[in-house]
Amino acid sequence: MSNAVARAFIVAPSEERDEVSVDDPQFDGLACKAGNKKCNSLFSEAESCSLVPLLCDLCCSEPRFCRDCCCILCSKTIDLKYGGYSYIRCEAMVEGCICGHVAHLNCALRSYMAGTVGGSIQLDAEYYCRRCDAKTSLVPHVTTLLKTCESIDSRDEIEKILNIGVCTLRGSQRNDARGLLNRIESTITELKRGTSLEDIWKVKESDSAISTGVLHNGNVELEPTNHQDSICSNPCMVSVLSISSDYHSECLKLDYEIDQVLQALRKAQESEYKIAEERLFAQKNYLRNLYQQLDKERSELTHRAAGTDADALLNAILNRVDQVRQEVMKLKEMEEVANGFGRTPKGTLKEHFGLEIED
Repeated sequence: MSNAVARAFIVAPSEERDEVSVDDPQFDGLACKAGNKKCNSLFSEAESCSLVPLLCDLCCSEPRFCRDCCCILCSKTIDLKYGGYSYIRCEAMVEGCICGHVAHLNCALRSYMAGTVGGSIQLDAEYYCRRCDAKTSLVPHVTTLLKTCESIDSRDEIEKILNIGVCTLRGSQRNDARGLLNRIESTITELKRGTSLEDIWKVKESDSAISTGVLHNGNVELEPTNHQDSICSNPCMVSVLSISSDYHSECLKLDYEIDQVLQALRKAQESEYKIAEERLFAQKNYLRNLYQQLDKERSELTHRAAGTDADALLNAILNRVDQVRQEVMKLKEMEEVANGFGRTPKGTLKEHFGLEIED
């Protein structure tokens, strides 16, 4: 057991639980240590008696803690409402025994023991059990959660449940988790738009049909018919059927492609920026030197007496002024890269930046 497990387990005060007397005859001698009338241990012992529970001398040694219905993180009882979407049970087998401890998903998410977490714990759409250190994929749980929503009439409750699914899957690098997250987010969007629940679930049923048998390796697979030969012989039909219908996977591919394009664009823009920065500052420095030379020559002219030398110096100054003007015009042309290299005249890019742009 990790050091994380060794932290103190907090037992919630008794007034926060649903109490039931251990002597209540309706349970034929069975009772929940937490006094929870809806505890799983009261109704599922027959089917789970073959599974030996993991020996636990930490949380389970507390007098008011029940591993079947008390959250291992906050010690409060779990809620079985709507199929128990709000908690996760660790079913890992440890030395031939089942762990069986439960945790609220919200507690696990807040404690960085569920979802996608970096660092030493390294979770990817998974739950980390504090008791046995086992990791459990949460994708099946969220899939069930989404299915459960189809039987709920309250739009607020549906959105509340789906938001837990979003928090659980967000940031995952797994394709199945990302595809499921897309479905949930699209459902939330439809809910907020006011789309009827019937129409929302019709779309989801269509998605499920596509992903559970109508598709094979992402492509449409038709049942053999008497017209199969004619379909296969039709080039247009073959072209249509070759297009992937698993749009969730296709969208993930598009996300990846766009990400690659944007990264390449960023690198290209950074490269262009460096070229522009280098050439523009070089031109500015060259102009500064020209101005300094012009100022020096003007100063010399004021100290020269009239004569041949003074006339020669004056001609040099006039030539320097023309040179400065030309270089200033050159800088103005170069500054057109502010619109982007793609909108800068090719001649300017070639002459001033040394870039050959092909047609």
